[in-house]
Amino acid sequence: MRKENKILGWRFGKFCRIVYCGLFLFSFLPLSIQSQPNKRYVFILDASGSMSEKWDGKTRMAVAKEKLLQVLGGMPKDVSVGLVAYGNRIAGCSSARLYHPIQRGAASVVSQKISSIVPAGSTPIAQTLSVVGEFLLNDVQETEIIFISDGVESCDGDPKAVLYQLKQSGKKFRLQVLGIDIDPKGEEDLKRLSILGDGNYYPLKRPEDYDSSFKRIFFAQEPESVILSNSESKPLQTQDTTTTYQNQIKILNILPYEDGSESGYILNYEYSGKTNTSYMVQLNLYPAEEKLRSFPVPPLRERRMGDLSKHQIELKVGPEGKGRFVFPLPKGKRMKASAELWDLTGIPKILALSEEKPVHEN
Repeated sequence: MRKENKILGWRFGKFCRIVYCGLFLFSFLPLSIQSQPNKRYVFILDASGSMSEKWDGKTRMAVAKEKLLQVLGGMPKDVSVGLVAYGNRIAGCSSARLYHPIQRGAASVVSQKISSIVPAGSTPIAQTLSVVGEFLLNDVQETEIIFISDGVESCDGDPKAVLYQLKQSGKKFRLQVLGIDIDPKGEEDLKRLSILGDGNYYPLKRPEDYDSSFKRIFFAQEPESVILSNSESKPLQTQDTTTTYQNQIKILNILPYEDGSESGYILNYEYSGKTNTSYMVQLNLYPAEEKLRSFPVPPLRERRMGDLSKHQIELKVGPEGKGRFVFPLPKGKRMKASAELWDLTGIPKILALSEEKPVHEN
């Protein structure tokens, strides 16, 4: 009896060791991607000089490579994959390169090319998106763009205008943006790119955030962003098409003030949202005279972000409220102002944009 118990105990211990080893190895297996038929992916990798900075004990580039290789290793063999990057030993603002066109079964080749990338140079996001649009996108199949960056446009390009042109030309794509340890102002710029690209923005505050972001990108394919078509506040239509909620923001007035040697303006606004949640109100100030340009202005706003002279933000809680912005204005400057309402629940997204108001001098 003791011998039988000893044998059973030995077998059970062996079984437990096998299960433990299996679970241990499973934790290091690549993320298994359930690719949709004819789905196309293009990865944009930021290889600017700042990607060589340390992040949780490793460089940002080392972490990005590790996570990308895990994802690519879990993709089906017949999935269509392409690669674009900027930087990689090339200084200046002309470093965007097509490292591999979108090809079926190219995940392993793309993995090899990612491994050889070395960070250097600037951040020409607009030029990079132009390369993607010219060589990789079409008007027949939708392409999922996964863009990893630790910064915003540092050259003279306007990535929002590029995205708008690509959409207007009929290119089918969604832009998913992963921002590595980005400051609040930079996050705002990258969020706007994801909104214009019908995708989402994923903040990466620590290396583990890659995993949750990739799971949402590859397993939850419905976009969460809302795009407004003009400068008027518009309602957000929920999935229940029988119910319409009004998300609005309105500039009540803009009044001059003077306090000793200081002078400027006070802008009063009010907003209403559909839920009792956290909101952000942003003030945008633009020159009254628009610049001449050969391309259309993106539908998200009246002006390009490149025309922005000043902006301020206020954080609000609750479905409705009022507030004000106080700002100086140099003499001789003619400006216009608009206000935006953002929902800060989950992935921040813009809900409404006020009409543009002139800022009058005394």
